[in-house]
Amino acid sequence: MAEDPDSEILIEMNRIGGAMEVRAVSAGDGLEVAFTAPANAAQGDIQRLARAKLAYVRGKLRGAGGTANKSGGKGWIA
Repeated sequence: MAEDPDSEILIEMNRIGGAMEVRAVSAGDGLEVAFTAPANAAQGDIQRLARAKLAYVRGKLRGAGGTANKSGGKGWIA
């Protein structure tokens, strides 16, 4: 059975005014996501959101073959 890639997540938070810039990296596969949260958000909520966003992006990458952005845009998912 494969280990859950989100079993350990490294989170960096930087407060910018009334917002918190958050970067989360999955230690299992190195996938990184970034998002903005309210500065007064609970740490548990930020961790839940980070896990959910990592799972969402991982699913998008699987569905897109891991490279192309099939959402109709011209960009690439890195």
